[in-house]
Amino acid sequence: MNLIKPAALRAGHRIGIVAPASNIKQDLLDEGCRELEALGFKTYYRPDITSSYRYFSGTRQRRLGEFLEMLRSPDIHAIFCARGGYGSGQLISDVDADLIRENAKIINGSSDITLLLNWVERAGVVAFHGPMVATAIRQGTEGYDRALLLDLLQGKHAVKFPTGSTKVLRSGSGEGRLIGGCLSVVVATLGTPNEIDTGESILILEDQDEKPYRIDRMITHLKQAGKFEGVRGVVFGEMLHCIQHPDQGYTLEDVLLDLLREYTFPILYSFPTGHTSRPNVMVPFGVRARLDLTSNTPLFELLESAVA
Repeated sequence: MNLIKPAALRAGHRIGIVAPASNIKQDLLDEGCRELEALGFKTYYRPDITSSYRYFSGTRQRRLGEFLEMLRSPDIHAIFCARGGYGSGQLISDVDADLIRENAKIINGSSDITLLLNWVERAGVVAFHGPMVATAIRQGTEGYDRALLLDLLQGKHAVKFPTGSTKVLRSGSGEGRLIGGCLSVVVATLGTPNEIDTGESILILEDQDEKPYRIDRMITHLKQAGKFEGVRGVVFGEMLHCIQHPDQGYTLEDVLLDLLREYTFPILYSFPTGHTSRPNVMVPFGVRARLDLTSNTPLFELLESAVA
């Protein structure tokens, strides 16, 4: 299937805000909208976006209707998720792959939204793993990499990702299409119709607040499912607070290297995407990239633009 790149986002375009997972607070949402509007975009959200039903932003019917409305609307040029939490996976069975292709547009989110992003990429459309409106975007440049987001969404070629705070766990180089997301959510796709396709990929895996033995279990699950076969490189996130206790006597890096010792692909660690304490970096799933960890300065860059 030929990859469809959504149209570039320009000043004056309207971004539709959706809440397909957990409930959100109005003030945080509005702060994020003001940040997007300061960048030159218009924002729109439905009045019922702050609905609450159990731990969701309203019933499944509300959340599904909201997403489909934004997807179909010609007045909406991009869809940004307000936050993650839990719930976006419930919508996938009623989001038709043909509909995604016919209405290809920028869809951005992270954390629980990993499920939706992988479904969009499997449908053949670039999906964007990036900062969300009521979380990182509302914090401005302290919360997300504003310049890189604009470069990606406006179609800049040869985008280089920031690697100054990263660590090389294994040197080497590789090229492949970007895919992945929140580790615990990636594992949740296994055995489902939206199971992640990692063939010939640079695999992004990030999470927070998961103890090392849980990370071990999830990586082992991915190994046993064959998801590291054909992978060209792995990029781990910052892995915030993924410790057993401060005096555990080993590092998560040690655990990951042991788990992946039979493979030869390069491994980069502590890349600031998804759950991160540093400015959140947007990564386009489905787009080809290069990971070169053979010199003193790690290189992680796109080989093509993310939008048309």
